[in-house]
Amino acid sequence: MNPTEHDEETEERRDTIVWGFFRSEFAGPIYVDWPIDRRLDAYLLHHGPAELLIDGSAYDELLEHVMANIGVAQRKGILPPFKAIHQDEAGHVE
Repeated sequence: MNPTEHDEETEERRDTIVWGFFRSEFAGPIYVDWPIDRRLDAYLLHHGPAELLIDGSAYDELLEHVMANIGVAQRKGILPPFKAIHQDEAGHVE
């Protein structure tokens, strides 16, 4: 495997994890009060690969990719708009 193939495989794996996280319960309103890194930690513990939790540089890269794609996930309808998450039942923003 040459370096380009390895980079593409790594990027594809990272994308799979990120979009899996966005579609998980940990990206939804139940965990909205948790910091994003804690939610990502919980996702990795439950859905894997948990070894990313001990690889600091890979974890940081994954977290950056999550944060960089939040807007994309909202535009695609995978994540609700931030404002909608923080509204009470009467529609008031908390």
